[in-house]
Order: sequence, then C-alpha cells, then structure tokens
Amino acid sequence: MPTPITLEELTRTTLARQGLLARSDRSVPEVVGRVGGLQAQHAEMPYVALWSRRAGQTVDELEEALTGRALVKATVMRSTLHLVPADDWPVLDAVSAEQRLAAWRASARRAGVDLLALNASVRAFSIEPRTLDEIESFAADQYPGVDAAAAIPGGVSRPWWRLASAGGGLVHVPPSGLWGSHAAPRYVDGQVWLADRLPLPRPAVAPDEARGRVVGRYLAAFGPASPADVARGVGIRGAGALRRALEALDLRTYETPDGRELVDLAGAEVVPGDTAAPVRFLPRWDQLLVAFAVRDRLLDAAAAQAVYRRNADVLPTVLAGGRVAGTWATERDGDAATLRVTMLADAADLDDGVRTEAEAEADALLAYLEPDAATRAVAWSRHA
Repeated sequence: MPTPITLEELTRTTLARQGLLARSDRSVPEVVGRVGGLQAQHAEMPYVALWSRRAGQTVDELEEALTGRALVKATVMRSTLHLVPADDWPVLDAVSAEQRLAAWRASARRAGVDLLALNASVRAFSIEPRTLDEIESFAADQYPGVDAAAAIPGGVSRPWWRLASAGGGLVHVPPSGLWGSHAAPRYVDGQVWLADRLPLPRPAVAPDEARGRVVGRYLAAFGPASPADVARGVGIRGAGALRRALEALDLRTYETPDGRELVDLAGAEVVPGDTAAPVRFLPRWDQLLVAFAVRDRLLDAAAAQAVYRRNADVLPTVLAGGRVAGTWATERDGDAATLRVTMLADAADLDDGVRTEAEAEADALLAYLEPDAATRAVAWSRHA
C-alpha cells in the first residue's frame, strides 16, 4: 500500500533536496550534482540558482569549476542547456541523445541523412572548439545538394545543427557559461574536453541502464514524484522506456491527498511538513519550476499565471513559506541598482518576520548581482 504524504511534507522534502531549506557547504560540483544540475539557457541563471543553494557562493567559484572542467555546460535533460558535473555528463548525454535521435529520425530519413554517421563526423571535426556556423557548414558539406530545412515539417532554425547534434557528444567551452558572457557558443567533443577526467574510450552503457541511472538521479534531487513528473523532468518519451527505468530502481510509493501516486528512492528521507522554509530567490527558468508535470507542491493556479508566461518564459521567483510568493527583477540606472520584488499578495500582508527576512535576502542577492553599484535598494510592488 502507498504511504500517505501531505502536500506540506512533499514541499519541504523537495526543497530540502534542492538545498533550499538550508544552504549546503559542499563543493560546487557536489552541490550541482545533488540538485540535479543547473539550467543554463542564460549566463546569469546558474549563478543565482547556486547562490540560493550553496553557502558563501561566489561567482569565481562557479567559473573555476567550469574552466577547471569539474562542471560542463551541455544540452542534456529535456534537450535544454544545463551545467552538470563532468562525471555525470556521459550518462546524461546518452539519455538526452536517445530522445533527440528519436525526435529527428523521421526528418533525417526524408533528407537521406544518417544521423549517427553525421554526428560521428561532426564530433571528429570538433576535436577543437567550433562555432555553430562552422558545424553547420561542415555538416552540409557531408551531404551536397541536400536541403535539410525542406525535410523538417514546419521548419526550424539551424536545421543542419539539429540533425548533426542529435546524437549528442558535444559540450560548450568557456567563455560560454561564464558570468555575464553572451559570446557566441563554441562546441567541442566532450570526450576531448574531459579527457583527463573520464575514462577513454567512453564505456558503453546499455540504454535501459543509462535511463535507470538518470531517473534515480532525478528522484534523488526532486522526489517524491509521479512517473509523469519524471518523464517531464528527465525528458524521456515512451511509457515503456520510463517503466523499465523505474523498475530498475528500489522504490517506495506514496499517495498525495488528491489520490496521485508518487514514487521515490526507497531509502530517501521525507521531511516533516512543519519544517521552517526560509525565503529564497530563484532565477528565471529555475529547474525547480520546470521539472514537474504537476507543480502544486510549489504554487497554485493563480501563482502559475504570474510566473509562466505565454511565450514559454518562466520568471524569476520568490519563495516564502515554501511556496512561490512573487517574482523579482533587477534594474540598473547608472550607479544605482534596484531589486524589485513583485508579490502575488500585497507585500504589507507578509508577516513582519518574513518581510524582514525577504528584505535581507534580496539585499544580499543584489550585492551578489551588482557588486559595483554605488547604491542598492529593494523595492516592493504587487502583481495586478
């Protein structure tokens, strides 16, 4: 029989595993691995995410982990850019590539392109850093006269890149991933980039084993979770593949008050629902807000409308009492920096202690984001 779990227990357990109940004092790679990686579509996102999860976090420490190759920036879970520990990258890359190959197989067939052969050629070409333009040009040269865009229904940008990178194996090299860098990305074969950290040749891992390891990693960072949550968070398509991955793990089953069944690693702890949850600031597209199919452990429908935008954007959020209480943004005017907190309810309705805590956390975050500002202020407003 499933063990009952309250919404409060579910919320606190997830926040604890994400390092959002108490900041961790572990190393940068350890924290990033324990929380399941950091979303990295924009340069500043992972720095804010880690600042909220790791005690004493500095920009330099995360940059050093990237330049020292303890962390790597790559397209992995959900075919989305993440920072992940170098040791975790091979299996994450394998599972992500499996999903992308399936997604692009029909288009490649119409174009007469062998996805695996093309990917192998591109990885060999990328033994030194290459730009997107260089990789696309090289890929197109392997199939003279083929119009890749015409083979993809609905059209996409960078069609040759989509086909060439479907098989995985490529990682970003700095300055991509460094603080404030918006330079065009350059890619290199991950086995070359991480040659001094990973065994070569890269050990073959059976697909079911790879999926099982990645699903276990997800549950350790986000559990308890439903199979639908796992599928969304990891990016696994196909009920059979997901079922086999779950069956390979030693799991415990829970039931939520509304009757949903969740699974978790058998030895994983559930945190009491009355555990204090401090104020935390999360960046745009934080993994916590995109890793679940059902997000009720974090926010209700009214909050979702303020956080998730029609253009698929996910705004930076403020957690108070364990749930999303508002959004935030920074403004810079000359030497003056402001962090604006926009609450879902009037800021004056916050408990005085929570308001004081939020002010202190916001001021510390602003100092982290805008260290050269002559003046810093926190402003409050309310969502319409």
